[in-house]
Amino acid sequence: MSINSNKNTSNLLLPDNERGVAIITVLLILLLLTFIGITATNTTIVEKSVVRSDSVFEQGFYLAESAALEGVQRLVNESDPDELLAPLVTVASTNFGLLYSADPIEPTSDVANLDTGGDGVIDSGDTFEISEIDPDNDTYRVVVQLPISSGSSLSLGASRLYSYSAYGYTEAKGGRSLIKIGYKRRF
Repeated sequence: MSINSNKNTSNLLLPDNERGVAIITVLLILLLLTFIGITATNTTIVEKSVVRSDSVFEQGFYLAESAALEGVQRLVNESDPDELLAPLVTVASTNFGLLYSADPIEPTSDVANLDTGGDGVIDSGDTFEISEIDPDNDTYRVVVQLPISSGSSLSLGASRLYSYSAYGYTEAKGGRSLIKIGYKRRF
């Protein structure tokens, strides 16, 4: 008896029906693609939310900046020195429109200068002049005249240097922004 050495021994290790392997492979690939799609969708949703939030912040920032620049422009355009001197009262006691005196105790504190409501925060409950740049009236401006610093020389002829802080505040577009711009004027 002779043994046939050409007999294919690989058939002994594999089953005759291999169609189930293809279905499992396709299901695993579909599962992987589904996971990648869900991850990409979640990433896109988060990125859109970040872009929307950034857009709201920028719109509020530019509205507040425009209101502060509007206050500075009104200072630049004013030619009457009497209109450039704030009344000798604090912001909280009287509303005079654009120009206020700084808080006598804390003249550089934004909260002390702008919190006319007395609640410790700057918000829409405080009384300021409404800016013309915002049709919804959610943007305000105010210019605060700072006290003359001690030791400054005011003997420069008829000219005197005054310091102002122009503020722009908005609650437009669902966010809050406060911008402060310093300005000096000699007259």
